[in-house]
Amino acid sequence: MKATPTKLRTGAWGVTTQGTPRVGETVTVTTKSGKSWTATIDRVIWSGSGVSICATSSGVSAPVRSSGVPAPVRRGRRECVSDGNCSSFGAGRSCGGHDCDGF
Repeated sequence: MKATPTKLRTGAWGVTTQGTPRVGETVTVTTKSGKSWTATIDRVIWSGSGVSICATSSGVSAPVRSSGVPAPVRRGRRECVSDGNCSSFGAGRSCGGHDCDGF
């Protein structure tokens, strides 16, 4: 089954496919530039109008916080040094990191 990469609400990458794939099914993911790889369907997040959005795994593990909760995927910023328990406002430097609380 063919698929294209798509960014999920969690910040992770998933795929958009035609039809409704089954969990465990392998899909070939192809970008607009022609790069391709295989991925396994972990979960069908949404399906409608002949299209499905799915969470996948492709052998790349996601970062995990010390609490065991998966860390959000962010680009261009360092990981939160307080595991998201920043009580600062504004610059967010009271915890020693960046503005991790979104203010």
